Amino acid sequence: MLKTKIIAADLQNLTDARYFAAWLVDYMSFNLSDPSADLPKVKEIMDWVEGPIFSAQYTGLEDQKTIEAQLEALAIDHLILGPYANQNLIESDWNVTKTILLDETINELTSNHSYITQSTKTFSDFNQEEKNTLKELCNAHSIYLDFGFISADIKEILDLGITGLVLRGGEEEKVGVKSYEDLDEILEALEI
Repeated sequence: MLKTKIIAADLQNLTDARYFAAWLVDYMSFNLSDPSADLPKVKEIMDWVEGPIFSAQYTGLEDQKTIEAQLEALAIDHLILGPYANQNLIESDWNVTKTILLDETINELTSNHSYITQSTKTFSDFNQEEKNTLKELCNAHSIYLDFGFISADIKEILDLGITGLVLRGGEEEKVGVKSYEDLDEILEALEI
């Protein structure tokens, strides 16, 4: 069991899905904004894994009919939308987690959404004022962190009151082969 929720984002292969499933992550997310997204492959991965909530990542600038068709084909009702997503998608009937950029002025956030915070800085580069601002956000909203950090940062990150972290999948070295050393260190630091 982990000390916080995890969104495993950008899953591209069954190797990543099995790895994250073994860690009992809360969400597994597929980037369907990518023109090369292979819906049958995504469905195959989803059929192999049980437990997590499946999500679809979009910039939020895509055609809503296309998004609806993909979500229906995959039976997904959770969206992760980019920072500049169309308002009609944000306010849709789907369960939406919206991405916000910490490096920009943050507009008023609502309590009916979860948020993923992104930054061009790594956590270790945040000054105390920025960490305090992040803590205030975490106290007022459901916030997932999605920017650079290492296992040594975990205790301080958890002390902010975050809802969870975003960890990313990626390309396999070859089919079924991939190194997870960096992720292992982070997930081991999160074990209860």
